[in-house]
Amino acid sequence: MPLPSKILVPVDFAPCSLAALDRASELAKVCGATLHVVHVRPAEGSSALGAATLTAPVETSGEAMESLEDLVERTRGVLGDRVAGRVLTGNPERVILETTAEGGYDLIVMGTHGRVGRLHMLAGSVAEAVIRSASCPVLVVREPG
Repeated sequence: MPLPSKILVPVDFAPCSLAALDRASELAKVCGATLHVVHVRPAEGSSALGAATLTAPVETSGEAMESLEDLVERTRGVLGDRVAGRVLTGNPERVILETTAEGGYDLIVMGTHGRVGRLHMLAGSVAEAVIRSASCPVLVVREPG
């Protein structure tokens, strides 16, 4: 398997997604890959209950962009100009999969909260849905600690 050259990192600003970004940054540095960080905000008026809505408070588009810019800037310390970020809107699973296919990514690195039982049944798992349908390998990073 060739080393990845283009890595997608979806983040929801929870500790597990920040750990995934750190891991992806290390991997991109070693491989000489570019890193694309995305945050997917639920569409306005969305009543869907997903993993992202349970892990972080609803933020405005401006707050999401500011938080993402902070992460990208921090990652530039490791990768220089080989990192970019953007905020997208929609169903997280669908948007991540569409972005992966359209962007020709070699690897997705994302966090998982590791929920089990009723909470998992209620909220589902964005990571699980992406793993099932992604067109490229997915590296899942568990919540630290």
